[in-house]
Amino acid sequence: MSRHHSTLPSALFWLAGLTGGCGADRAVAARLAAPTSSAAVALAATPPVVVLIGGGAEGNIGDKAAWSYGLYKEIIANGDVTGDGVVTIAVLSPYEESQFIPQYFGWIGGTLGTPAAASNVQVATVADANSPAVNAQVASADAVWIKGGDQGVFYDLWNGTQLETSIRAVIARGGAIGGTSAGAMSLAEYCLCGGLTYQSKDVMQDAQTEALDDLSAPGTSGIHADFLGVVSGVFIDSHVIERARLGRLLGVLARANEDAGLDTLLGVGIESHTGLVVRNGIGEVRGAGTVNFVRQTPATVRRRPKGHPLVYTQLRLDRLTEGWQFDLVHRVPVVSPLPSGVLPVAYPGPSASNAGPLTIDGGRDPERRKFGLVADFFPLPYALSATTAPRFVVRALGMPNMGNLENRGAKDETLFRALYDQVGAVGVFAFTGSLISRSAADPDRLAFEGTSGSMVVDLQSATYRGLSRWVSYQSDYTESLHPAALVGATLHAIGESTLNGMRYDTRLHLITP
Repeated sequence: MSRHHSTLPSALFWLAGLTGGCGADRAVAARLAAPTSSAAVALAATPPVVVLIGGGAEGNIGDKAAWSYGLYKEIIANGDVTGDGVVTIAVLSPYEESQFIPQYFGWIGGTLGTPAAASNVQVATVADANSPAVNAQVASADAVWIKGGDQGVFYDLWNGTQLETSIRAVIARGGAIGGTSAGAMSLAEYCLCGGLTYQSKDVMQDAQTEALDDLSAPGTSGIHADFLGVVSGVFIDSHVIERARLGRLLGVLARANEDAGLDTLLGVGIESHTGLVVRNGIGEVRGAGTVNFVRQTPATVRRRPKGHPLVYTQLRLDRLTEGWQFDLVHRVPVVSPLPSGVLPVAYPGPSASNAGPLTIDGGRDPERRKFGLVADFFPLPYALSATTAPRFVVRALGMPNMGNLENRGAKDETLFRALYDQVGAVGVFAFTGSLISRSAADPDRLAFEGTSGSMVVDLQSATYRGLSRWVSYQSDYTESLHPAALVGATLHAIGESTLNGMRYDTRLHLITP
């Protein structure tokens, strides 16, 4: 099946008209601290429950304490909507799968006192997706679960087939739906399913990288808005910390907003071993990692120059851990009540002035010692210390060489944990090919040059912070690293200051000319 791109307004895709709408009801709005009306988005109707998981191996059968138990059980807890006395789950994949997930669902049903029967449904061809036998099995189910793999393959085989109609029939009568990794990505209205391999470093080198195109139609967008579209107005990415995909998420968000002529789309980056349970427009984070919500603000500047790094500034980042909820209508976390252990952010104000010229090679790991704070990561235990370099960026920490696959997840998790510990610090992700520099005459402002851009995170605008009870899967064996929640952080992607006129003032935490 050939791919084709379609950009649809978020309120008009196929779920509009189903029961159980998720409008901004008064009860939800009352629980928000000063909801921002300009950020509110009219969502289409949704299924009773949607479970989105960022990937990772499930816990063992029999282990109720595993990260996956509380997520998978929501599919069964939605109930027997067909009235035959058994919760049946169709587990979809184009590949031949083991019996573990069907058995896992069956065991969970037993723990809940709810008879459950799950079956693998292999849909490996377009003919399978239109097969009466396959569709009878899916359409008669109480819930649908989509396994991981390659969402581009899912799109090519399933888009526009009877299988989509059968999935919608399940949802229309109140059935649950969920997916893991590529399965979760396929449930977003905007799905990166063009079939090309795409990493953060690609868009940090070329904002219009061909990796964002469609494999079968070069030059056309690989972001499709004509697939399942269960969660409107969003792009979902998976393994977002493990594979350091925050830059990748920004590249998709920038292009999807541009394709659709919008500025309201939400990027949802879900870490492995972590999920988001969505009901009535509210998503609840569960599991061992974080869910990262990124959106534009009125101050955002978005530039996608061909052959040059992405420029995407003044983005809002809400990085949430287990127990947090996020309002998908107003695009803000629910802060009343706050999860246990959450602390307010007491931003300390401008840092001390810098002194002297400095150049940082973003492709070399040892260059992180040119920042005032140095954070250790796997295979070392997490630790934060002051640099011993004679010249450095005051109250800042950096993670260079983010294009390298080695330890990229540990670097990502570690930088955010360090920002939790030092809320007045600036965090910098640098990629191979980037050069960060300052002059003796202007030592507080960093310029970003070279063939790659960098990402800057600060908490000047942040409101809350917290630590997960879970140990990060990116931790060493001393279990020293816990994922950090950071609410209302500011995120910038910056490259080629001489081209775009942007520099970053590390003393004031501001983008400046």
